[in-house]
Amino acid sequence: MIELKDVSKRFGDRQILDQMSLTVPKGETYVLMGPSGVGKSVTLKHIIGILKPDAGEVIVDGKSVPDLDRKDLMSMRKRMGYLFQDGALINWLSVLENVSLPLTEHSSLSRSEIKDRAS
Repeated sequence: MIELKDVSKRFGDRQILDQMSLTVPKGETYVLMGPSGVGKSVTLKHIIGILKPDAGEVIVDGKSVPDLDRKDLMSMRKRMGYLFQDGALINWLSVLENVSLPLTEHSSLSRSEIKDRAS
């Protein structure tokens, strides 16, 4: 389902990923752990298409993520969960509103159904 093949990423003089390869089969759950600065967030940003690799391939469900158009990228992202390291909450919304936001933006559920699920 998710495959990184020899993925490399550099920011200026700093090599973050150096020919990283990873395969996550369908139905499996993996956790990326390690100290700050080793490339966990950069890896995840490649998988969801926020970053493009300098070299290598990022494949999700048999499709090259860097080659997806906006519509296909959004469709792929809707099937994934991503938790930002620093929370990434919108500070002027309540906790309930922050949790509800993805359902409000990307579903056809009623307000009461969204509130029930978020609660």
